[in-house]
Parts: sequence; C-alpha cells; structure tokens
Amino acid sequence: MRRNRFISRPRHSADSDTLGKLARRLSESANRLEDRLWERRLIELLNDRLARGFDSDIDVALDDLAKTSPRAYDDLADLAESCAECATVQVDGQPHDALLLAVPLLAWSRYKLPASTLSAALVDAVSAHLSGHLAAAGARIAVADYLYSIDQLPESFGEVYDVAQKLFDAAAQGTRFKVDPKSLREPVAMLADTRYLLAAVLAPQGQALFHWQETGVDPDAKIGALAAFREQAGGALQPMLTGCRFKLLSPNAFHAALRQADRDLREFSLEAAVAYLKLAYDLAPTALQATVAAFEDKRAGREFELRVGIGAASDDDAVVEGIVWPLLGDEEERAQEEIETALRALGITRITQHAQRFPLEYCDDCGAPMFPNPAGHAVHTEPPEESEEQPAAPLH
Repeated sequence: MRRNRFISRPRHSADSDTLGKLARRLSESANRLEDRLWERRLIELLNDRLARGFDSDIDVALDDLAKTSPRAYDDLADLAESCAECATVQVDGQPHDALLLAVPLLAWSRYKLPASTLSAALVDAVSAHLSGHLAAAGARIAVADYLYSIDQLPESFGEVYDVAQKLFDAAAQGTRFKVDPKSLREPVAMLADTRYLLAAVLAPQGQALFHWQETGVDPDAKIGALAAFREQAGGALQPMLTGCRFKLLSPNAFHAALRQADRDLREFSLEAAVAYLKLAYDLAPTALQATVAAFEDKRAGREFELRVGIGAASDDDAVVEGIVWPLLGDEEERAQEEIETALRALGITRITQHAQRFPLEYCDDCGAPMFPNPAGHAVHTEPPEESEEQPAAPLH
C-alpha cells in the first residue's frame, strides 16, 4: 500500500466547481439517457484537465464532494480513474481504444525486495504471455521495462495519465517503453510488499481488448486465461525474485489492480511476518503476541489504516515485525475481526486491540511505519534482543 497519500490541495477554480456540479447531476439522474449526457460532459472536462496538466481541479472537486455528496464523489472518482487510465489513440490513422494495465505481485523476503529494470528478454516474455493468454487477436501490447514498488508508481490522476500516454505511444509505434530508474523514488523497505508491472493494450475502437470478449468465445474463458497467465508469467519472473516468496495476481486496469493488491497484501503480510519470525529467529507462533490499533492523520480528520505489531509474548514493549492493514472503505470493525481471525489461524492467540487512535507516524530516518505495542505506544520494529538471527534459508 502507498505509504503517504495525503497531499496539499489547491484552491477552487471554475472548472473544479463545474466538475462538482456535473457529478451531482449525474448522481441524481434516474435514467440511462441522462446518465450518458452527464457522463459525456464530465469525460470531456476531465480529459481536458488531464491533457492540460490541471488535474488539481479534479482533486478539489473530489474533496468537496467527499464532504457533501458521497454518491457524486464515487461517480466522479470512477470517471476520473477511467479517463486517467483509458484513451483513444491513433494507429496508422485509425482510432484505437487503449487501456493501462497493472500486474500486481505480492512478495516477501529476508532480503531486499527487488524494484529494478527488467531485461529485454523478460519484457519480451511478459509481452508474449499478455498477447498469448489475454489480448484479443490483433491487439497491440507494450510493457514498461521496470518492476515498480508501490512507492514508485504514478500517484495523482495526472501522473497516471502521463505514464499511460507514454505506454500507449510505445504500443502504437511498436517501440520499447524504457523507464529511467533515477526518476523514481527509493522504495520503503518492507518485509512483504507489492511489486507491479505496467503495460498497455490497444485494439481498434469498438473491438475487443481481451480474447474472452471476442465474438463466439465463451466469456468464462477469462478464468482459464488469467490462471495460465499467472503461471507462465510467474515462471518468467522467477529468476529476478531469487530469495523471495511471491504470488502473481491477475492483470487489471491500473486503479482496480492497486485496490485488489491492497486487499490481498493484508493477509499475505500477516502470513509472511509469522513465517519470517520462525525462519529468522526461531520464534514459533505460540511464542508471539500481536497488537492491533487504528492510525489516523489528524490533519485530515479521518481514519487512515490499521497497523499490527508482532513481537515476543514475553516482551510488551518491543515490536519485531509490523503489518499495515489499509482500510478500504467503511470496514474498521470488520477488518479488526478479520485480523484477529487470521492471527488465530496462524497460531497467535495472545492479541491486544487498542481502543485509542494513534497518529499516522513514520520513522524520520528510514520512512518505515511505526507499529503499536501492547504497552500502548507506537514504536519502530527491532530484532529481538536475546535472539540470534538464524542462518538464511532459501525461499522458493
């Protein structure tokens, strides 16, 4: 999950006000014909703002709608995401539909997780698997030559739009999309985290992007196609993930893929933490305790995420490993129950849940999140004082 999502918001503009008004009218519409009219006007204005680099107008409108009209907020957010990750591009003078894809990968390791440039052979292999298993006949594919951490992905609507346009151009022209690693942020070191491949798929306007959408193909062919892609692409990625345990997720539109990865990473991270503590320090689940607490940004006045601190059952002060559990929607109470259920399934039965909310803190030196301990403090993770780290064992 992204470690810092809060940014300062600019002032109102005429276009941000118009975006808000159009979104409200769309949310009030009671028929498909009116829906299409308001959607068309919103899409035209959203595309104009993105193309001209004024995506801050979208942020302002969303901030206002979040406070006054949740339904209109959802409508505008959905269309803004779509406009940032989709486009119509010209290929040999013919209009093509274009979509920005993200392929999430969940991974954990005792070592540093890779976030690095992909070899030309690996880019070609991933492109071949996208074309062979997923894309419709005649679709064009381009894959960015970098395995991104979540911290390195484009964040704002404008940044997503810019990266999408570059990938669309590469697919249209049949060229490689090369990423300059020096232009990317240094990823925050985490035991378990997500990595992403980015790709573009183009098809003639109005035709299928994916083969299960083609005429005469069973739509349920999507299930087998995604499974085959995960298996084949995962095998191709294995050499650059030596020393890691990883799980390749299905490709999806950029924003949808990030949300799904955030969901799946939560329990994956708990499993990774328990396995790591056993592997590295010979701490069995029965010798561990976990602490769960809500963390919020008081400036924003809203809850942000749950965090889980895990440490030795004999020490109420130290946290050896921590997990961020992002809240995706209104799910705090349900999420706390899910965490406790997952911890007990992993063998941890000593669980503390703090009622108070902690400030959303990160380490000033390394940027890592702070995690709750049973004593009621947010602390940095530290290795157990009396345990020697066990010799490294290979992860497969």
